[in-house]
Amino acid sequence: MAKKPRIVIIGAGMAGLTAANKLYTHSNNAFDLTVVEGGSRIGGRINTSEFSAEKIEMGATWIHGIGGSPIYKIAEETGSLVSEEPWECMDSTVDKARTFAEGGFEIEPPIVEPVSGLFNALMELAQGKEIDDDGDLGENYEIATRFYSSVNGLNGSSVGSFLRSGFEAYWASVSKAENGVQGCGTWSRRSLEEAIFTMFSNTQRTYTSADDLYTLDYAAESEYQMFPGEEITIAKGYLSVIHHLTSVLPQGVVELNRRVTKIEWESNEEDPVKLHFSDGSVVFADHVIVTVSLGVLKAGIESDDGEGGLFSPPLPEFKSDAIKRLGYGVVNKLFVEVSQRRFPSLQLVFEKEDSEYRFVKIPWWMRRTATIAPIHSNSKVLLSWFAGKEALELEKLTDEEIIDGVLTTVSCLTGKEVKKDNGKAPNTFTNGSLREDDDEEVVKITKVLTSKWGGDPLFRGSYSYVAVGSSGDDLDAMAEPLPQINKKSGQVNGHGQAKVHELQVMFAGEATHRTHYSTTHGAYYSGLREANRLLKHYKCDF
Repeated sequence: MAKKPRIVIIGAGMAGLTAANKLYTHSNNAFDLTVVEGGSRIGGRINTSEFSAEKIEMGATWIHGIGGSPIYKIAEETGSLVSEEPWECMDSTVDKARTFAEGGFEIEPPIVEPVSGLFNALMELAQGKEIDDDGDLGENYEIATRFYSSVNGLNGSSVGSFLRSGFEAYWASVSKAENGVQGCGTWSRRSLEEAIFTMFSNTQRTYTSADDLYTLDYAAESEYQMFPGEEITIAKGYLSVIHHLTSVLPQGVVELNRRVTKIEWESNEEDPVKLHFSDGSVVFADHVIVTVSLGVLKAGIESDDGEGGLFSPPLPEFKSDAIKRLGYGVVNKLFVEVSQRRFPSLQLVFEKEDSEYRFVKIPWWMRRTATIAPIHSNSKVLLSWFAGKEALELEKLTDEEIIDGVLTTVSCLTGKEVKKDNGKAPNTFTNGSLREDDDEEVVKITKVLTSKWGGDPLFRGSYSYVAVGSSGDDLDAMAEPLPQINKKSGQVNGHGQAKVHELQVMFAGEATHRTHYSTTHGAYYSGLREANRLLKHYKCDF
């Protein structure tokens, strides 16, 4: 009886488990299949949890468009989109957000909305979307469209520079005196609108994981594809999709706490790939599908010229260069439990770094946070998003430091008094007019919870982006299996061999999909792609 090909999948996240599901269900038991996971749980960057008796997502949160999304299809078919219990972002609180600027000034919608319209129009144009002018979009859409037509592509530019130029074009096109804004203290019209524009830019940073939008490649932005339809969260938690994928796998296929420390490949032995594990054990395989994050790959190739690298021999240049060029950032979520429900959704507008009117008590790691809002309209749990340096700093802070930072920030922006009890009572701030029903009621922050994706050695960050200096070609290079084989000559990397073991090391994960990188559905598609590659190789019917 012929030996079954042995396939080892590294990583039990969306990509790895999708590949395992496909290989197991479409191969008629033709493979010896194992999924090895370095951590103590499945799901990878999907991690549904609980905080203050509420279902929350520590990692992946959204189905990005329901039209055609495979994640939506699974969630719908498994009944995961409905629940009797409330869940994170089950309704939109952002639509009712109130905007506060540093100094204690509430900014009315007539000031915020035109800037929001400008920012959204510029981003849609950068992403290659067509804006239908039905006459109701306003002057700022026209300004954005006019500016976009004039820049003619901005080759080699960044999204950040495109947005900045767009704002300058907007300001030059409107007739506004450089006077103050009534009821907004020392804020000038220009400085306030620029700060509001920056607030929306900070939200965009969390969408992309880029620390700075000036590092985000402009040309690649239009390659990124979105599904049509609304963006929703999953009532029974994102892990319900993961559990569906694993439900068909026999017990023992997924092995937890099995961290791979080295991948030896390009061997002429019968089993060409040798995996080394942290406990000293080794496993031989015909094929390995690597689904670890781009952050882990970046760390894994840093010392590939010596003995400490993840791959032996080191990855070929085309692959390692792509890994180095692509961007990979950190996004963390901060959950805050307050004592009362109906806390308003807040949009936060900050002074520039060099402004003499800055409140020095506001910690620097809060200053590029755009919002703090309840996770649904009747929740006592607030959520704020952090990206880049601030997200990494959040991981180092104590709960007490985080509470102090949030209290100080909310106080300095809303103009309401902050109180800190010296006894056993939690820190409090009197939010006054923040509450619509009881202006004098004291709201207490009772506890906080943060995700910590940057410092976790199994992830080293959150998701990928196309950085300035890289391109969609690098995402394609990420997906190329090794060794590279010239089908015409039968050679590997230019060297003839009597027998070539194909598809030794394969790659999946969100950072290997050219048009859906940074998403769970991109990871899903990449897992299918590599599973289908093997099924085709072994002539399985799929």
